[in-house]
Amino acid sequence: MARLLTSFDSVVLAAVAREVAALVGSRAVRVAQPAPDEIAIDLRAPSGSATVLCSIHPRWARIHLASKTASGGPSSFAQVLRSRLESATLAGVRQTSFERILTLTFRTVRDRADLIVEIMGRHSNLILVEDGTITGSLKSVPREKSSVREVLPGRPYVAPPADRPSPASLDEQSLAAMLSSSDEPLAKRLVASVLGLSPPLAAEIVVRAGLNPEAPSRGQAGAAARLWETLQEVVAIVARDAFAPVLYYDGSAPVGFAPFPFKSLAGLRSAPTSSMSEAVEMVLGQFGAAARIEEERAALLAAIRAALERVERTAAEVQRAVEEAERTGKLRQHGELLLAYASQIPPRVPHVTLPGFDGAPVTIDLDPTLSAVENAQRLFKRYGRVRSARPALEARLRAAADERAYLESARALIEQALSSDDLFDLRRELADEGYVRARKTPARPSATPGPRRFVLADGTTTVLVGRTNHENDVLTFKVASPDDIWLHARGTPGAHAILKSGAANPSEETIQQAAAIAAYFSKARGAAQTAVDYTRRRYVRKPRGAKPGLVTYARERTVYVKPELPGPREQGNPHAGPAGSGRSGGTR
Repeated sequence: MARLLTSFDSVVLAAVAREVAALVGSRAVRVAQPAPDEIAIDLRAPSGSATVLCSIHPRWARIHLASKTASGGPSSFAQVLRSRLESATLAGVRQTSFERILTLTFRTVRDRADLIVEIMGRHSNLILVEDGTITGSLKSVPREKSSVREVLPGRPYVAPPADRPSPASLDEQSLAAMLSSSDEPLAKRLVASVLGLSPPLAAEIVVRAGLNPEAPSRGQAGAAARLWETLQEVVAIVARDAFAPVLYYDGSAPVGFAPFPFKSLAGLRSAPTSSMSEAVEMVLGQFGAAARIEEERAALLAAIRAALERVERTAAEVQRAVEEAERTGKLRQHGELLLAYASQIPPRVPHVTLPGFDGAPVTIDLDPTLSAVENAQRLFKRYGRVRSARPALEARLRAAADERAYLESARALIEQALSSDDLFDLRRELADEGYVRARKTPARPSATPGPRRFVLADGTTTVLVGRTNHENDVLTFKVASPDDIWLHARGTPGAHAILKSGAANPSEETIQQAAAIAAYFSKARGAAQTAVDYTRRRYVRKPRGAKPGLVTYARERTVYVKPELPGPREQGNPHAGPAGSGRSGGTR
């Protein structure tokens, strides 16, 4: 993914604040929580409706008017907002100059409530304040987490300290002194010394002043007058609300936004937008969604790794027990030898050496307090216990192998997944299987679940591909008819694929195309060629008690194909499929 070139700073916030302020007088009709770190407030006025989205994501924190939002399960804070703000009227929008703090004031049935949005990187927060006291916050900050201020219900609200002068209050002499006291790069020095400047905005100010952002600060102290004048130009833009929002593109991908055209980004393709909110949503919505997918992917992969380590430890312990059980086959032989030579074994000896059944000498440890016959009986009892435990040990080994295969299948699926829908369904499946904790957000990112669908080159034949292990089972045993063709990458985790053929015999070309899709949605995706098994769905079976995606199959044939998707007739999104492997089609 392309690199983000700009950031949500105090000037961008000022441009957004102007747009939100136009909604003063609107009534809050709904509070939703699209994601754990987001709150969306739907506002309605006689002139129309709008949604204000507030995010406190550590990297993509922002507030803007949103074109659309999903609805997830509400946190306790979202429920507090619903009780206080739904049916309340937006009465005011206030931003302290060059601060990344926006206060939305609502007129409620209780009098007044301030929703304070703090956009401060990993310290971002959303706080509800009534009569100067914190009613709730999206992120609690107890004293042990911050020595600067607590953010807890019942505590007085204290604004984050402003430790730098703002561009509006800074004079030319103070700026010159700041520059001359450091050798760090000029743009970086501005960020550290002046309130409300992000690195991209600071670089823009330096470029507009005709200076080099990477030049040592101390050597540019003589240019403080030019820098100060440029800073005042930005102050004037904010004071006059003279914003001209613009989007910047890397190819076709939006990679930046600015409240006015940036000279420092003149080499990129740019386009004006109708609002600052639109630009922010296009860029940070895209980057934030991608980041959320990667964060969820990493969390699920960590859970899979931990589960695999546990399974491997269990399997190793059981294997050692099985090997010990194999060795205890000698117990019975030793017992029989003791009985055969009982009359020749002296009492109260710790061990005895006897000729074995093959003639070789055998040394047997004894309990000196027992007779030879009693020692033999003790060995027979021990042998009986081990023999009885052997089937259970072998069953545990098979269970560990099945669980390992299922987890490998899930890992392949997670690694290939590109959509929040895929990861949502995967998390839900893993929660059902006990590998992760279920979340309180039951709503999926979109309302269009189901297998992927591809149309082959003939324009009429369809291939369906499962997205999760559970969906593999549904696709194979509920969606597919008995005469459809079932396909699966051989010997590697991959999706179940169904060629909708009915009773007809598909052509070799059709089988090849369907097999290429099945190979693509497997761990062998990057291979030059891979084997794919196919058979009629009627020959696929689900073992009793098997985990999702685990099947066996018979009467298969094998083709070798390059993993790839069909051309422009493809329907749906080409991303990861559920996992399976080998001879039995699931992860058996």
